[in-house]
Amino acid sequence: MMNNDPVLFQRDLCTQPSDWAPRLLVVIDTEEEFDWSAEFSRDNTSVRSMREIERLQRIFDEYRITPTYVVDYPIVSQADGYRPLQDIHASGRCLIGAHLHPWVNPPFDELVNRVNSFPGNLPRALEAEKLQVLGETISDRFGSKPIVYKAGRYGLGTETLGILEEQGFEFDCSVCPHLDSSHEGGPNYLDWSSCPSWVGKDRTLLELPFTGGYAGVARRWGSAIHDRASRPPLSSMRAVGVLARLDLVDKIYLSPEGFTTEEMIKLVQALYSDGLRVFTFAFHSPSVEPGHTPYVRTQEDLEVFLGRCREFFEFFMSRMGGVATTPLEVREELLKVSSPL
Repeated sequence: MMNNDPVLFQRDLCTQPSDWAPRLLVVIDTEEEFDWSAEFSRDNTSVRSMREIERLQRIFDEYRITPTYVVDYPIVSQADGYRPLQDIHASGRCLIGAHLHPWVNPPFDELVNRVNSFPGNLPRALEAEKLQVLGETISDRFGSKPIVYKAGRYGLGTETLGILEEQGFEFDCSVCPHLDSSHEGGPNYLDWSSCPSWVGKDRTLLELPFTGGYAGVARRWGSAIHDRASRPPLSSMRAVGVLARLDLVDKIYLSPEGFTTEEMIKLVQALYSDGLRVFTFAFHSPSVEPGHTPYVRTQEDLEVFLGRCREFFEFFMSRMGGVATTPLEVREELLKVSSPL
């Protein structure tokens, strides 16, 4: 089971000047299709949904967004997965990073189970070798090794950051603020915010968390209130939903998967007022085709999903005066005002 040693989570928060326009990163978990409610299996490697990725990319192009597709092994080992991205990448319209799903990424030396689905729970040598294989395969397909990493299931472990440093990564996007997966053997990010930070032994890695937080009139105490509402006996009374409907505490992530445009706007406005200037919008690539994720089951769901992307980007760029950016650009800007140790 993952050791949530506090040393793993030591970080230096980055300075974000108050006069900065809000910056928007887009990170897509680019992966195979599988039943999220079923047990993990090495046999689930279909990447048919990638045939629809250009439809999504056209929305990014419209708003001059250069997304980062963090790709896993089924994507880069099958032509149906990587070929659609090769054209987009060759034209400079995206960046390619690494996304480790250990159960479908060789070498296959571990048991397939829920605990081992978090990459950071693997023995150090095995986690490193899986990531090395993934990085080399990405290099073969796209011409250079990745420098952006996002652990599958947000599964950082006590050895992960050191492995990333050794393998030349410069960015990690694995942290999901306010998420506690410790009941499954995963990491606990309850004390993390969405603020970028310098992490790793030498503070050379830039952590760019998934943007998440609380909105509502009691948001200042959001974590404690939400945690209490999520546990018995209040959980049986659907207290989390009641709190959100009453606009007291609403836990929201910056994603069109499960969150409305209005909720995402509410989150961004709340976090911007707190001083956050770098926002990460994220979702899973199989959502671009109906039937692969809980969020997009039908064609109607797909239209809603794509509409949320458009509506949020329009709000962020027009009403918020925001700008699209990339991890590379964010790092360059942050180094000018928030150097690591």
